[in-house]
Amino acid sequence: MTTVILSAATPELPSLLALEAIVRAQLEQKGETQIRTFDLANVKLAYCQGEFDCWVKTPGVCRAHDAEEEIVRAIHDADRLVLIDEVTYGGHSYAVKRAQDRMICLLSPFFEKRASLTHHGSRYDKQASFYALGWMPRKDPAQARTWCELADANAINMLAPCAGAVVVDDNHRDEWAAEVCAMLTSVAHPGENIHARGPLRESLLEAVRPAPGASTPTRTRTAAILVGSAKIKGTSVSELMARALAARMQSEGVTMELHFATDFVHETKAAEVATQIAKADLFVLVTPLYVDALPALVVHALDHVARVPTDMPARFAAIINCGFPEPEQVRTAMRIARHFCDRAGYRWAGGLPLGGGGYLKPEVPLDEQHGPAEHVKRALDVAAKTLTEGGDVPEIAIELMMKAPMPDVAYRWLGDLGWRYTAHKHGLAQRDLRARPLDS
Repeated sequence: MTTVILSAATPELPSLLALEAIVRAQLEQKGETQIRTFDLANVKLAYCQGEFDCWVKTPGVCRAHDAEEEIVRAIHDADRLVLIDEVTYGGHSYAVKRAQDRMICLLSPFFEKRASLTHHGSRYDKQASFYALGWMPRKDPAQARTWCELADANAINMLAPCAGAVVVDDNHRDEWAAEVCAMLTSVAHPGENIHARGPLRESLLEAVRPAPGASTPTRTRTAAILVGSAKIKGTSVSELMARALAARMQSEGVTMELHFATDFVHETKAAEVATQIAKADLFVLVTPLYVDALPALVVHALDHVARVPTDMPARFAAIINCGFPEPEQVRTAMRIARHFCDRAGYRWAGGLPLGGGGYLKPEVPLDEQHGPAEHVKRALDVAAKTLTEGGDVPEIAIELMMKAPMPDVAYRWLGDLGWRYTAHKHGLAQRDLRARPLDS
């Protein structure tokens, strides 16, 4: 057996160093000697830019050439992948998420249905089992639940044969060895508890609905929107929707500021932008879904915003879109957004989940689009009005955004045609879409 460990451990996080040692000791006790550890906190990695070159331009190979190439090859060759990380809003830290976002080159772009939802197919014949070990200073059952659900979703996406996940805390250190052992010996099949789409929709609705016990609404004077996509400006669905929402709220007299997750690449500018966001009455995140959660750069941005001290009772809302036809795909990412509120002192004003983001044309203003865009425009109309008045995202806006303009099977068919057409434009033969560069 060969194991790859992706670890966020640093001397500043001694608990993670201790957990990393426990994992290695447990594996060595089982006779495993081929263990390779990547200390991601000390590795300089590019962030995923969401351009899908690794599917339709250089299939199986990321456009960024850095240590991720070595990480991906090691995972390709491994029997087991173990992630060791600090639980961050129920998900992964920036250090680990940068590496995880760029693992999609191990998958095929083509769609198939697994565990009641659409997923990408396999590029390679063999996949590693997936294990996620999370640490928190103090126990938080809600974040622990999100962590374990995220691990299961990641394992489904990566076609892992087995999966396990656990969250430990400093108050129960005497239980660490037993919990790590149980995780590493888990033979649970990813998605084995998912039997229908209905419970996934209920989980999504639970996540997106505003926090109960709303106070008396105070009209929004200032709002900040953060675009989570790392794509070139003017080319993302997230920016398209962000600008449409901003225009609606501006017409109602709200002073709007539009920011981008890429603003947080450089630390000096990051602190400045985070301060500007924290001053707003309303903070709205508009982002794509990356590997079942928020993109690494978004996690980085939220970390900066959370560190800005503020006494303002500000509100936070999220619009999360994905390229799969089902809005249920963003249920875990919405929960991560809610956990951010708890950490940063915001009030959760609700979320708008969009499935089938591929319907929308980033290069055409949203209000000039029709057909599949109609339900998105109507959802933003309703949400913008209520948010401007100081209220929360209303149920009708959530229902509108979740509408599907076409059957899922038709979306998958058209999506696969889209991958083929894009590859053709790049001069690739169709067989190249299924290239396996790591097998050579």
